[in-house]
Amino acid sequence: AFANGQPKIQRVYFIGDNPDVDIVGANMYNHLLQQANNLRTSISGYSLLTDSKYLSATLCESILVCTCVYDSQKHKLDRKNPWKSPTTIKLNVLEAVKYVILKEAWPWIVSC
Repeated sequence: AFANGQPKIQRVYFIGDNPDVDIVGANMYNHLLQQANNLRTSISGYSLLTDSKYLSATLCESILVCTCVYDSQKHKLDRKNPWKSPTTIKLNVLEAVKYVILKEAWPWIVSC
């Protein structure tokens, strides 16, 4: 996006149906983004990463969908394990995409 002159990416949304793989991976990536964000500047305000202009995303939300692997009627989430806890749970991919669109303040697209 940055190379094409578009606004910087602030958030990444990861949609998956497997808490053990998809959600853990998204949450691990979010953790890495948080670490990178903390390393961009030191306490004194000096830049610590020379290419930090390309590291624009600061958050990765994990969206668990109840489509194939995960079924809320059959499976219980391990809420004690933060790596397996999704940001939100949606019924299917369409509902997950609607969630992202509304979160990004594009409600007119959802109403179509």
